Amino acid sequence: MASCLPPPAPAHPGISRVSCSTAALDAVLNNRVDFHFQALPTAMPQVIAGKLKILAVSSAKRSPAVPDVPTVAEATGLKGFDVTLWAGIFAPRNTPAAVVMRLNQEINSVLNQPDVRDSLARSGAEANPMSTVEFAAFMKSETSKYETLIKDEFCSRLLYGGCGGYGAAVILVP
Repeated sequence: MASCLPPPAPAHPGISRVSCSTAALDAVLNNRVDFHFQALPTAMPQVIAGKLKILAVSSAKRSPAVPDVPTVAEATGLKGFDVTLWAGIFAPRNTPAAVVMRLNQEINSVLNQPDVRDSLARSGAEANPMSTVEFAAFMKSETSKYETLIKDEFCSRLLYGGCGGYGAAVILVP
């Protein structure tokens, strides 16, 4: 069983907040909330089982895993909406550069294997191997993008003035 922190107080009377994706997914499945942003790979088993419907994906482009599902931008008219989940592997500060480079090469090698890419794609995830320099630039870009998105669009338009730092890959309904 997942352990979650208590949710923050709602910023708007019509909005329920759940503090972690496991509890939120359970809340959608049990009709305690109307919709939720959820990572596509963790939602896919419930979607395949027919327990959830994806209303939109939050990335800028449609997902190859669910090509008939529109993006949030397409479904709502929020131009430029692109909230994409990603994962990176980090090493402690002062890790020798040679170790970081070797880890990067080995991880990218695994991510480029056809069976790994296929497995990720079936679950709704996409591999995007990067060099350490590319990943640093990507992180800088993501930080800037989300700062603007949270301030200008997401909080003001979707959460009616309140923001708890939400963002994920799909909008789900039971």
